Amino acid sequence: MPSTTTPLNILIIGAGLGGLSTALALGSDGHKCTIIDAAPSFGEAGAGIRIPPNSSRLLMRWGLDFEKIKKSKSERYHFLRWDDGNTLLEIPFVGKDYDAPYYLVHRADLHSALLEKVESMGVPVLPRKKVVEYDFDNKNVTCEDGTNYSADLLICADGIKSIARPLLTGKEDNPRDTGDVAYRILIPGEKLLADPELSELITKPCTTSWCGPDAHLVGYPIRDGELYNIVVCATNLSELPGEEWIVKGSNEELCARFASWDTKVQKLCKLSEGFLKWRLGDLQELTRWSNDAGTAVLLGDSCHPMLPYLAQGAAQAAEDAATLRACIRKISGQGVTLKEALLEYERLRKPRVTTVTKFTRTHQHILHIPDSSLQRRRDAAMAGGDHEDSPVFWGWRERRLWLFGCDAENLESVAKPLPGKGPGEGLAGEVVEEAEAEKGGDGGWVVRNVQEKAGEVVQGVKEVLGLNGGMEKEGPYSAA
Repeated sequence: MPSTTTPLNILIIGAGLGGLSTALALGSDGHKCTIIDAAPSFGEAGAGIRIPPNSSRLLMRWGLDFEKIKKSKSERYHFLRWDDGNTLLEIPFVGKDYDAPYYLVHRADLHSALLEKVESMGVPVLPRKKVVEYDFDNKNVTCEDGTNYSADLLICADGIKSIARPLLTGKEDNPRDTGDVAYRILIPGEKLLADPELSELITKPCTTSWCGPDAHLVGYPIRDGELYNIVVCATNLSELPGEEWIVKGSNEELCARFASWDTKVQKLCKLSEGFLKWRLGDLQELTRWSNDAGTAVLLGDSCHPMLPYLAQGAAQAAEDAATLRACIRKISGQGVTLKEALLEYERLRKPRVTTVTKFTRTHQHILHIPDSSLQRRRDAAMAGGDHEDSPVFWGWRERRLWLFGCDAENLESVAKPLPGKGPGEGLAGEVVEEAEAEKGGDGGWVVRNVQEKAGEVVQGVKEVLGLNGGMEKEGPYSAA
């Protein structure tokens, strides 16, 4: 669709997946975009990431050539019991249901492809530009090296630890520790192919999830089977003490923690070498995403970081970019001001991302139930086929269509309410209530008391690694 909007000069702060997707979307409409990022460079970093249909359709529409990216395609979601590997639920992912594929890729490959695409459009992407001062009224930022940048619109896509967010909202905030950590592991695919018990994880690509006490493991092939990606989401057993958010993990620790799990899980743990562990955090819902003057707006993890349990962090950032594009298009064609466009973007996006975020929090508990009567009820409900009361989000086709079928450039599609029960209702709500009663919660923001379990596993090396900021801003929250 051609744009009728007068071109804007747009400064995007943050060269992560959200910032690059936004430049791709808005640059396609003729807006002059510039991206700045604090990272010293953009290189090979991160692990696997899922690109579900609600984001793949947008990226393809905006001209990203997935044929140039080594990838796998998820054909189904397979949930397994933690101890014996028995199937709990299999859900087919049929691309024709959503008119878009479900890709499995390496985050670095996706980032590289987006970076190459936006630079080919003439968008400057400038590293080593750490913003130290915002002047929203004058639409200006100052960087640590003394450079200044001005624009008609400042788009702050600078992640969960956003500097812009408290300045824009007028409220101090800190990311909330959810009590979980994520291990991000890559294993050469040839090692799995050499083991008859593991080979189908490569030859029959799907998303596999082992669900057990205080943890679940999600695995899938990437780079056309060259690598097998694993994300372990688990209760933090004092592995990240104090204020540390990233530490280096050890194979011994991993094997010890999952020594009683399914033999496939044990084998995968033994094949795992160097990996990182991330503290998982999110935020309470913000009161606003844009400033009074209509000159600055938040996007992606800077305004709605979410746990990785639905694999929607980067996808929702792409949806943000699409809806923002559609709202800005109204400025000339329908006589809308930039401020009004930003308010409409916020009005449309907040209910949808809030719903998704709440479902990620319920899944923190649903996928981690220890063996009990509640676990048996969950398993029976999962095995009951496609129905509204399935405790997992994907267990009902209507919910999958709401999530994967959304075209975020179609404002009616974005505004469509979730069908059926909400994230805190039914069996899922009972699971969360019981988890909060046992672990201690505060209105849905559960911070687990893990001190009693400290020492159950070998503590990881407390070596915080210096990573590329532009690559990793969304990493801990959307890696699954």
